[in-house]
Formats: sequence, structure tokens, C-alpha cells
Amino acid sequence: MAAPFDLEKLFNQIHQLDIHTPQGLSGVLTKESRYVFNYKQVTAAAAISLVMPVRQESYTHGELMSVFAMNRPEGYLRYIIEERLRRMGAPSDMFLLYLAGSNQIGRLQYTLQGESLPESGGENLNALLAQPSAALFKRLVDQYALGSGISGVQPKALVPIAAENSTDSLPAEHAAVPLKTVIVKAEGDDYPSLACNEYFCMLVAKKAGLLVPDFWLSDDGLLFVMSRFDRTPEGMALGFEDMAVLTGRHTSQKYEGSYEMIAQAVALYAGADSAAQLTRLFERVALSCFLRDGDAHLKNFGMLYENPTTPRILAPVYDVVCTDIYPELDGKLALKLNKSKVYPTTTVLLNYAKRLGLTNETANEVLQRIEFAYYEAVKTCKADIRFKRNDLLSRLQTAIHSKIED
Repeated sequence: MAAPFDLEKLFNQIHQLDIHTPQGLSGVLTKESRYVFNYKQVTAAAAISLVMPVRQESYTHGELMSVFAMNRPEGYLRYIIEERLRRMGAPSDMFLLYLAGSNQIGRLQYTLQGESLPESGGENLNALLAQPSAALFKRLVDQYALGSGISGVQPKALVPIAAENSTDSLPAEHAAVPLKTVIVKAEGDDYPSLACNEYFCMLVAKKAGLLVPDFWLSDDGLLFVMSRFDRTPEGMALGFEDMAVLTGRHTSQKYEGSYEMIAQAVALYAGADSAAQLTRLFERVALSCFLRDGDAHLKNFGMLYENPTTPRILAPVYDVVCTDIYPELDGKLALKLNKSKVYPTTTVLLNYAKRLGLTNETANEVLQRIEFAYYEAVKTCKADIRFKRNDLLSRLQTAIHSKIED
């Protein structure tokens, strides 16, 4: 039986972690003068990353390997954790990975022999959507922050849904969707109306026929809630690696590179299905260009797979917002397209589609679908009182109407 969880005893005393996948124990991560990862005697299906195949030789690096850094809490969540633990000092990467445990995006789990993290009974989704958001989100962060491994500057946390409520708690239109964990995002003070902004953009994606997770907006419009896309309907963890990992960048380099570089990674890792996945990539890039989403960086694209030996697909659309409604931002793309971060004209987008192997007809159909979906989303949200706050819908329309035009 594991000893009771002692946060203070473990703080910055963790120098070795067991790394598990659904296939079992894959290997051991050790922090010495450098980070060292060694595989056990496992098959290729138990590999921890597409860029770290099973081998006898150790993997070593001066910084935490990118596939692990992807699971390390970042942004707001990192800030909250550091605030909670300030009296003990700055938490180490190994400690943060242990806290995340299995509660992060992807199929990796981090364990420490002889220790186990406390578990929560979970939440009711209807209650999450109905409660006043300010007090609720503070409680969620207090309760779940130390056990969430999720990145991004927006305030967010991974929140478990209580098993006995996993279907009854869902809004009627999603009652068949099995949920075990949802991502809950709050808009914060820096970017007002961000939850409604993301809901609107995801609604455009959904109406355009793009693959999206299920998502909801709280009754007061202050929380955006999204189901996880890295779990099968049966609850099995899927592998997920973002494009920072797959292009050899570190988390801090997520704004470096281009959408052409992402296309090369998709073509490489999707293999025989690359044509279909490159079409989906074009849909995703075109969506961000249309919606004036200047935060479509490397970590907002990724590949999903059951295990590294099985087919890989582009992850569903996530983390899409219209950044142009925030005048303090620079009004440019997150990554380069055709060697520029200026929003592309229709001609530049169509040329990008051609380089991805799409016909002009297919690319134009994608652009038309997105534009039609945008107007449908506007119609839907005009009747929604949550979009009247801060005159959000008018601001979105003003920003988006300056879109891709020659």
C-alpha cells in the first residue's frame, strides 16, 4: 500500500520517474546533470514519442525532452502552482511532471514508486455550466491545479466529471458523449470575452464541418468547456504530440517556424493518409486566417494516434480565437505563411493549398464552407444574450470583415 501523499516531502526531491503508456511501463526518466531516458525491454508500440523510438541507447538532453515538456504545466497553471508552493521554493520539472501524473493531454503517465496522488470524485457538468463562474473557477483551480498538466496562457484546468454523472450531467444534445475529464477555461482579466470568443470560433469550425471536440459555454459566458480529444469513446488514452515536439522545437519556440513546416511534419507522420490529413491542415490554417486568429502556433496543432505503430491523424481543431479584437496584440499570424506573418490574401492561401497537393476547386470549397459557417454562427449568436456583453459580436464582425481579400 502506498504511503500517504506528502507534498512537502516530495517537493524537488524527485530525481527519477517511471513513464507509462497504455502498453505498460515503457522506461525511466532520470534527472542527473542532464535528463536521461532509458527504455525497458518493450516493443515499438510502447514508444513514448514518434521522435523517440524504442532503442537500447539512452536519450539524453540538457533540457527536459520536448515530449515531456509538452506535459509540464505552463502559463497560468504554472503560475498558480508556483503561487501555491511559493513557501517551498520553485518547483522542479520532475516534480511538476509527477503532479500531472496521468492528468494531461496524451497517453503518457508519470509515477513514482511507493507514492500515489490523491484523487477527486469529480464534478457535474451541468453544475459547471450553470454556476456563477468567478467563484466556481477559483474553486476548480484550488482543487485541481496541482494535478493538471496543461499548457497555455489562458486560465484553464483539467477537471474530472463524476462517473455517476458522466452521461446524466451532459446537456441533452451531448447525452451520448462519454466524458471523464473536461478542459475548463476562464477568460481572465487580460482578454475580456475570451470564453465567448473561443466558443464563437469553435462554432464556426463545427458549422464548417471541421473535426472539433464537443464544447460548451457557461450560462454567464465566462467559462469555455471542452471535452478531451485524446481519449477514445471507451476512455482509452490516445497519443498526442504537438508540432513543437514533431518539428524539433522546444515549448519556448512555439512561435518559430511556418505553416509549410507543419505541412512537412504532417506529411511525414501521416504516411499513406497524408493527402487527407493535409486537406484537414489546410482547413485549420484557412480557419485561423479567416477568423483573424493570430495565436495558431506550433502547440495548437498536433497528431493523434493509438500507439506509435498505428496510423496518425491531425488532431481536431482546438484553441481558436479571434485575436484581432484585442488591439494590444500585433495583428499578425503566429507563424510564417509564404515567408510572411502578414495575414494572407485569398491568392496566397490558394497557393499554400496547391503546395499541400489540393486542387483549386477543393481549396475554394473549403474557403466557401468557412465563410458560410461564419455567417451561420453570427445568426446563432445574435440571439444569444451572452454575446451582447462588451459588444462582442460587433467587435468580432469588424475584425473578421477585414479578412482575406486581394
